[in-house]
Amino acid sequence: MKLKTAYARFYKSFNFDHARKLDTRVQPQPWEIFRDRFYPYVTVELDPRITTVVGANESGKSHLLGVIKNAITGKEIEQRDLCRYSPFFGVAKGQRCWPHVGVGWDGLSEEEAKEIAKVLEITDTGFRRFLMFREEPATLTVWLPHGDSFDKYELSEGQTRQIEQLVPRPFEIDSGVALPNSVPFSFLEKGGDAPVATYSRSLIESLIGAISGLRPLIKGGAAAVQQNAGQVVSALADLSEPIAAHVDKSTLKSLELGRSLLLTLGEIDPNSLAELANGIDHQHDGYVGGLLESANQQLDRKLNFRRYWVQDRDFSLKVSTRDRELVFVISDRTGTVYTFSERSSGLRYFLSYLIQTQIHRPSSERESILLMDEPDTYLSAEAQQDLMRVFRDLAEPEPGVEPIQVVYVTHSPFLLDKNHSERIRVLEKGSGFDGTRVVPSVSRNHYEPLRSAFGAFVGESAFVGSVNLLVEGAADQIILAGTANLTRLSSPGIQDDTLDLNRMVIVPSGSAQEIGYTVFRIRGQGADKPPVVALLDGDEEGVTAKADFAKDQRLRKLIKAENILDLKQLGEGVDGWPAAPVIEDLVPAPLAHRAMELVIEEVTKFREGTPPTIPLSTIEEEIAKGGPMLEAINREVKRHKGRIDKIAFAKALIEICNKPDANLGPHVDQFLSRMRIIFRAVNEAVRRASDDAANKKLETLVAERIALFKVDHPAHATREQVTIALRQIEAQLDDSAEAEAIRNTMVPIRRDHNLHEDPAARINDYASLLEQLDGLKHAWRAQLTASKQSVALTEPQPRTNRTNGKADPSTKARDRPRSKKAPPAKPVSPSPSGA
Repeated sequence: MKLKTAYARFYKSFNFDHARKLDTRVQPQPWEIFRDRFYPYVTVELDPRITTVVGANESGKSHLLGVIKNAITGKEIEQRDLCRYSPFFGVAKGQRCWPHVGVGWDGLSEEEAKEIAKVLEITDTGFRRFLMFREEPATLTVWLPHGDSFDKYELSEGQTRQIEQLVPRPFEIDSGVALPNSVPFSFLEKGGDAPVATYSRSLIESLIGAISGLRPLIKGGAAAVQQNAGQVVSALADLSEPIAAHVDKSTLKSLELGRSLLLTLGEIDPNSLAELANGIDHQHDGYVGGLLESANQQLDRKLNFRRYWVQDRDFSLKVSTRDRELVFVISDRTGTVYTFSERSSGLRYFLSYLIQTQIHRPSSERESILLMDEPDTYLSAEAQQDLMRVFRDLAEPEPGVEPIQVVYVTHSPFLLDKNHSERIRVLEKGSGFDGTRVVPSVSRNHYEPLRSAFGAFVGESAFVGSVNLLVEGAADQIILAGTANLTRLSSPGIQDDTLDLNRMVIVPSGSAQEIGYTVFRIRGQGADKPPVVALLDGDEEGVTAKADFAKDQRLRKLIKAENILDLKQLGEGVDGWPAAPVIEDLVPAPLAHRAMELVIEEVTKFREGTPPTIPLSTIEEEIAKGGPMLEAINREVKRHKGRIDKIAFAKALIEICNKPDANLGPHVDQFLSRMRIIFRAVNEAVRRASDDAANKKLETLVAERIALFKVDHPAHATREQVTIALRQIEAQLDDSAEAEAIRNTMVPIRRDHNLHEDPAARINDYASLLEQLDGLKHAWRAQLTASKQSVALTEPQPRTNRTNGKADPSTKARDRPRSKKAPPAKPVSPSPSGA
């Protein structure tokens, strides 16, 4: 079973759902009645895999985690948690009540339904969902669906305990606990139960200092102790202070985490650690080194840290020894070893979160629910993206591993999975006595609610990425992002059928003519030039703008012509594709008509009078007259004194596509098929732009390193100095083809200048060396040019007469061009296309 819904009423910032209470169309559910009055719960729907809860400060995000935990376990429900602005908060006799919390479960297996039915002592096992509420800490009420209604079961204490054992249990990741710098061997052996467990290097030094002060007082034996009794007592008190000061709750949590890493997750035998401590005591250095190497190999296999920490694939966590403690150290791509105190706290906390999640992986017989409050506190933007990878691995594990349902609260835009906007829940604090409420219809435009939740500046930073897709307007942005999510759900695993919204930023420029300025703003300033692809409408304005970009020398340096796409070009040869489309023209008429109706409903529902009814046939007649579809719709809407805004239309369109009527299903499929054509073209352009940007970045890095070498060695250099420079360049290279070309070009440099011999000797032909070094940044382009020339030389050539050089008249017809006049040969480009 999976957690489907969380219910809160009169709990902390949650009062009750005022909007539902005031809606006259709502039919109250039986659990929404309290003291004979209708008080609907604030209801938060949860995703079966990952739910991201966002909102402004004091919006009730963290309280939602308490709702889930308390409703399932029945623990920590306090009278003081009663909502202060609920109608039941006061001192009058009989006024107060307990906070109300509940959860809904869905997707029950047949076996789970049988177990629930056995506890409730019923025979019906056909249900696949049920609800459980706690209006008092010790009272659990279960509601089972029965036809169109629900049956209520008030459970005894024994039944309550049994149900609690059957449903998935929540566990929390403590975001305030970091992995310690070291763990004493005494703590590894005994845990936190014994005072000796907290002995560390600093503590030992403090104790030695205290003992040094005691020694002169007892040097004379019993008589001296008796004579100096007051001072001895004082010294002994000083001796106990470092022990008491060292034992605190936070330290013990941190040490316990380190112990769990080694013994639970790392599955290291405690006896081996005892042997390690004994080897240190007896100075068996070789034996200690062997045990440490084995422990580090075991830790590396079990933690698999490189899978998640993509910032450095060569990163590794190891342990070493220091006095009577085991020290955690880290090694990065440079091979340098650091202690935790020498690196950022973000790394320690990320390791802590990873360890806690891995330790709590459920057994095959039980599912679990991970709750985490603000994991972004200590993490950088990149580390937050890595943590999202951990969450996805928990919720969508490899076959044979039980999934964990994840619910986390965040303030950070970098912890949003924009590929799955359906997983985002936005909470806000209502005015007056409203309390916390859920922002509806986030999926219509998953940008606006998030901007409001994060604030303008932070909200914009959520949409800054490494690849940029420039579009004309905000409506294009909404439609592309919304349909990308839809095609991902309908074509799982096919990456080209969608857009990766976590990597790609869809940037509205304002118009086709403004895209040139946007390109300059992104790529024309600064050294970092992220990849850019432009998608223009296929109307006259878009096609003209595309032609103008191709003529602009400055823009051609910033974006290749092949990476400027237009909707007219993309649809050539596709049946039913409009002749000069804007993106709304790709929407089938019945689907566009329904989106129009939804906009009209939204606009007129708070106005007096009856909203206009415009039949589909009328809209189809207007579309047949020509022009963009939305203009055709507005020609008819204008007759009713209205207008359909492009952004409102886009939001309504995505909402309908998410939950289409049965008769609209084929039209949604047709629309998404057209969008897939766009996505494939965009992804291909993105790959071209990314490869080019990566190549230019490598060129810049290599050029900078060569320039530094020339500054340090203007006239001459030793072979060792050149070898070091080449190694520094290699350290910056990745696994790309461009990097491999640079590595290959280094081979003749090492050979020609005998860098493997006599490191102290000077380079003989220094000018030749500098010329070769300058050529490193062009290695990839040179390789491509050589490859093209090789292809040209190996193409079949007409046979010639050896005596006069003319073509041999015996050449067969099949070797000759078929046309009467052969086209002129294309010159071989000396560099990659468009470079």
